[in-house]
Amino acid sequence: MKKKVLFIIGTLQSGGVSKSMVSLLNAWDRTKYDTTLLLCCKAGDVFSQFVPKDVRVIYDPVMENVMGGFGSAKWLLQHGHPLLALGVFIRLVLSRISRSWSGWLISRMMPVVSNEEYDLIVDYGGQQILYYMIDKLKGKKKVTFFHSDYSKWPYYYSMDKRYYPKVDRIYSISRICVDALKRYFPDCESKIGLMENISSPALIQRQSEEALPKSVSDTLKQHQLVLASLGHFIRRKGADFSITAAKILAEQGIDFIWLIIGQTPEKDLLADIHRKGLDDCFLLVGVQPNPYPYLRAADIYVHPSRFEGKSIALDEAKILCKPIVVTNFSTVHDQFEDGVNASICEMDGTDLANKILSLYKNMTKRDCYISYLKNHIQDNTKEVEKLYQLLEP
Repeated sequence: MKKKVLFIIGTLQSGGVSKSMVSLLNAWDRTKYDTTLLLCCKAGDVFSQFVPKDVRVIYDPVMENVMGGFGSAKWLLQHGHPLLALGVFIRLVLSRISRSWSGWLISRMMPVVSNEEYDLIVDYGGQQILYYMIDKLKGKKKVTFFHSDYSKWPYYYSMDKRYYPKVDRIYSISRICVDALKRYFPDCESKIGLMENISSPALIQRQSEEALPKSVSDTLKQHQLVLASLGHFIRRKGADFSITAAKILAEQGIDFIWLIIGQTPEKDLLADIHRKGLDDCFLLVGVQPNPYPYLRAADIYVHPSRFEGKSIALDEAKILCKPIVVTNFSTVHDQFEDGVNASICEMDGTDLANKILSLYKNMTKRDCYISYLKNHIQDNTKEVEKLYQLLEP
């Protein structure tokens, strides 16, 4: 009999956690373990096409809608769940007071989708998924992940401190993130460990060789410098820094195009691009299931984020050996050394522009970064062995 393993994730929309989940499933030994994925939300699904066919996927629309807003409350009413609809309204009010209790309420409303006992359950999202896993699912071993620096995201602390002692392992994705968890949860220190996001160099290199759409390819050929950023075009990810930097580059007469690969939900940022006359400087291609041909086409990869746990996008840019300019967020030194494998800038658009200009004008430095990255490509798919150990007798 194969041992049974259940992974849980909130969504497979665009984003690092979703991509990391898919990479983990592809690296996972599915010949040895009966593997199931509980997908809480299908809205905006991008990466499910990359989930291996031999992974069983569980989805319940009720679960998705108890996590939603007013539209979800209406759906629940229409489908015979008036108490859950009321719970959504209560939760929306409660979320203004306490994210912890709001997350807990969601977990209480989430339906039990499986009565099986699993040998291992892995919560890959945290918060309400963690509480749900503990209270409503049967597992001999239970593991949770936290994908960011807890000191930057402590909103669920009052509930996490009740539930973290109940799991067998707590993983985070970088040394700084692990240390932050240990500071917040000293009683759980022996359970807290490092498990990096999984990136397969062979797979990324292979996918990067796919052709770009001709319209995109033709546009890029018209410019001397191609910049690329992968991720949501929002303030938290430094989109405003990009706009400021682009304005400076344009004023200095640099012939460039800036590829933005990801969601662009903040309309005021798009309006700012238009107001500053930068419409021809940005190419917004939206979410791409395979972003790697776009990264491959870039001369410089720019990552202007205000904070990260450990960015998968940056790991991917490293695998594709792109010269990188990155902001000095709290965990940046887990991945980079300034002047060795990237140019690290201050947290503002002006310094971002200066570092891009410096790297653009200095081909020797760009070649040094590329050479260093080529000699330090790492395949970390063996990280899954940390979960295998929990399944040993």
